[in-house]
Amino acid sequence: MTNVMLMGTIEKVGPDYILWRNGADKRQINFGDNWASTKEYWAATFRGLEGRPAAISTDGPPRLAVTFLPGYFEGTSRVVLSAIPISSVERL
Repeated sequence: MTNVMLMGTIEKVGPDYILWRNGADKRQINFGDNWASTKEYWAATFRGLEGRPAAISTDGPPRLAVTFLPGYFEGTSRVVLSAIPISSVERL
């Protein structure tokens, strides 16, 4: 399955969200709770990643990726989608 992802950077980590930016496009990614942990825990896992690249899905349910591999074709990348629950994505 192919997902279309939009590349950007993690600008800031809040108590239960991260701010993601790609130029003028800025979005708040709000985490949700699940059986494994709380939304505050999920946000805390990104504290050391501020300023690092991240990709968000542009189609289908909201997904986030911070692990990248070389693509099969020139100019492409493969991403490892995280299993972290996202409750909403707000465009700022």
